[in-house]
Amino acid sequence: MFKKKEKLNQQLCRIHLQVAQEWGNVWNTILTSIQDTLNRETEKKCKTIDEKINKLVRAQVKKPNNNTELYLRVVNKTNITFSDEELTLLIKGQKYII
Repeated sequence: MFKKKEKLNQQLCRIHLQVAQEWGNVWNTILTSIQDTLNRETEKKCKTIDEKINKLVRAQVKKPNNNTELYLRVVNKTNITFSDEELTLLIKGQKYII
């Protein structure tokens, strides 16, 4: 795919130089017109994309309305009281290596 693009770029460069040589100063006017048109089209496309991104950002800012209650992973059903450090270690789970 890179070779195809490189070949097209070389052809475009040759044609550009040939046209510039044949048309002289008129080519600068044509080239400026082409660049202006491309810039306008690019600005339109960027504006559309920016609007879509802003719309998505606004949609994601809304917080969900569900009131989910979170429970601790460790429930102490004994009469032993654990310190904060011990509870923190227990909450990390069985896979945590000391």
